Amino acid sequence: MDFWRQKAARHVLAATFLLCLAPAGAQARPAESGGLTNAFVARAGSTQASTGRVARLPDLTVAQTRCLSIAIYHEARGEPAEGQNAVGRVILNRVASRYYPDTVCGVVYQNAARLNRCQFSFACDGKTDKAGNLRAWQAAVAMAERLMCRDVCGGMAISADLIRSTHYHATYVKPSWSKKLLRTGQIGSHIFYFTSRR
Repeated sequence: MDFWRQKAARHVLAATFLLCLAPAGAQARPAESGGLTNAFVARAGSTQASTGRVARLPDLTVAQTRCLSIAIYHEARGEPAEGQNAVGRVILNRVASRYYPDTVCGVVYQNAARLNRCQFSFACDGKTDKAGNLRAWQAAVAMAERLMCRDVCGGMAISADLIRSTHYHATYVKPSWSKKLLRTGQIGSHIFYFTSRR
């Protein structure tokens, strides 16, 4: 098996594992949907990717949306909808970049095996990724679904500067990498940045 097939197989395996991480109340939906809404699961197979680099989004829409939901939940559940949208957009922008893995799950769990040294802190902090707040989980799922089917569902308005963001951090930290990037804005407690490395 060549490198790219192995990489794809790892992402499918990771995505399949993640289907069991929804909070207990979300399990009323079919298990294969991973807690995603039935309407989204029905649409997922026919959704067309937008033009441009984001068109590389995979056919594994349900599993990838599940990973995006988990990331939005853990990274931005206390943020307004605009902030959750921007966090999700960063992940999709990374999927479109040749410098990051080419799947949502790949981006979200990049370097997850390295304790406290990954791209998104929840992925490598040694704690469970299971969502504990049902209402916040449902909001994260709704946002992830909206982001993944933006051509069919309609996207949420976001500023031209913020829409291209590839990085963010919380306002209470000052990572050294932020000095090397172009600041694109702030929503809630997250500051967003762009790198021209695409």
